[in-house]
Amino acid sequence: MRKTRKKRQSESIPPDDKDIQAEIDTSAIRHNLHFFTKKAGTEIMPVLKANAYGHGLVPVAAFLRKEGVRYLGVATLGEAILLRNNGDNGRILAWLYDIHGQEIKDALQFDLDIALFDDTHLPILTRMIPKGTTVRIHVFVDTGINRAGIPYERAWDCCHQIAADPRFELVGLMSHLVCSEKKHNRVVHRQLRMFRDLCDRLALVGIKPPLIHIANTDACIHYDVSDFTLARVGYGMYGLSGYPMTQLAMSVTVPIIQIKEIHKGDGVGYDWKFVAPRRMLIAILPIGYADFLPRSASMNVYIKGTKRKVLGHLSMDQIVVEARPGDRIGDTVYIFGNGKNCPQTVFDLSPTPIEILSHIGYRIHRVYAK
Repeated sequence: MRKTRKKRQSESIPPDDKDIQAEIDTSAIRHNLHFFTKKAGTEIMPVLKANAYGHGLVPVAAFLRKEGVRYLGVATLGEAILLRNNGDNGRILAWLYDIHGQEIKDALQFDLDIALFDDTHLPILTRMIPKGTTVRIHVFVDTGINRAGIPYERAWDCCHQIAADPRFELVGLMSHLVCSEKKHNRVVHRQLRMFRDLCDRLALVGIKPPLIHIANTDACIHYDVSDFTLARVGYGMYGLSGYPMTQLAMSVTVPIIQIKEIHKGDGVGYDWKFVAPRRMLIAILPIGYADFLPRSASMNVYIKGTKRKVLGHLSMDQIVVEARPGDRIGDTVYIFGNGKNCPQTVFDLSPTPIEILSHIGYRIHRVYAK
């Protein structure tokens, strides 16, 4: 008897079956790209780590390539490999990896830019390089943030060693600022001085990497970084810097899935945190803290342009809001908008919207609008 092979089922939820919709306004991303390019006075490397801050790694990367972006940044080599596997053939820089892990071996097959954040990795990396190939390296020097990075006092020797080795191409020098959201900060100014001094000392011996970058989103706004060749813009690319000249890119909506009446004294949700002071209508929405909502938040939503209070505790998969007689099942509810389509934005959910959006779950369906 002939055996039949079972068809492999997808492990993802089909987009049409997802009730929560995140609309990404690509014109806002374009606006922000142009704004930061002008503000920094350098070429921009958009940072797409954490699934492009929740906006969708692969689609946002494809859009930015069409906008002429030459360099993309991600945190992990896994993210860079994901982009390669989805057809991105441009320059991609990644700066976090396990030097003993499989991803570094895979990355060497994908023509990626790799940040060297530990000079003790050099001999290990050298042994991994496929014969007849070179690896593009950005030296990640620590100027004071004291996270991953080559200690400043060893960075010059490291750059010299890489520049002298034909298996490497020293294409970049990079660092990261401590608190660039603060203007005229002495720590930031010290970091900038250290970084510029290192560049100058390297130039004296003929080492001039074409890509020099230390500026992040806030540094583009608050400091003169026009003498560098690149700036890495992360959350500012999506309007999350809060700077008034940028535009928010994401709006999130859900439908009403049930409307019911409760009576005075009835409680809502776990622990009956809310008890009805009168007879009232409530609406049920299929979204909760499993999706990204901050569980401890006291929040509102918008239905037909009016603010509605979320009642009681947020659950993992649903929330309850006050309803009105004109509401109907299927009505669109804004969890937050972009400030134009709804007055409530992601900043109203949390003072740290980056944390919220980078935790957007797989039940959200992203659509991209021009």
